[in-house]
Amino acid sequence: MRWFLLGAVVLSVLVLSGCPSEFGKDGRVGKAVHQDAQNQLGIRRCSDAYKKEVCEGPSKDPEKCRKCP
Repeated sequence: MRWFLLGAVVLSVLVLSGCPSEFGKDGRVGKAVHQDAQNQLGIRRCSDAYKKEVCEGPSKDPEKCRKCP
């Protein structure tokens, strides 16, 4: 029974420490979760020129301005 427990511990340590590219802070899983959250929330980043055009310009549009954080 002790060998089984020791084997399970060693295997779990190897699995959890061997995949930083997948599960790390900047891993593929983390990036996918971040992208999915942005898509669900509708968060968009607008350039300064576009933001100035839709918020301050002669053809300003309050709806488009509100969508750009």
